Amino acid sequence: MNYKDGVYEEVIVFRKGIRMKLTPSKEIQHAMAVADNLSRSVAGKEAVVTSILDGKHSKESKHYDGNAFDLRTYIYTTEQINDLIELLRNELGRDYDVVLEGDHIHIEYDPKN
Repeated sequence: MNYKDGVYEEVIVFRKGIRMKLTPSKEIQHAMAVADNLSRSVAGKEAVVTSILDGKHSKESKHYDGNAFDLRTYIYTTEQINDLIELLRNELGRDYDVVLEGDHIHIEYDPKN
């Protein structure tokens, strides 16, 4: 697994006056490992994470609580991107959303009860 320069993997935030350290959830750490393994299998390349706890996202984004990350896509062919998305959805299951968002693949842990 590789990271774009400037990706935050740990941040300190204040919520309701309480200091908290945020890191990727264990579910996202698992999904990142799966993504890297599948990238190597599909394209022979390390996955490149472009955002975890950083970047600009919607107000309700799962990035802000450590439950989402983005993967670079320009290193893949269109066929590899499609294969990677399908395999990620199958491997991660229904509690994860895997979405192609223009120039990246967004993966979030969003359990369905």
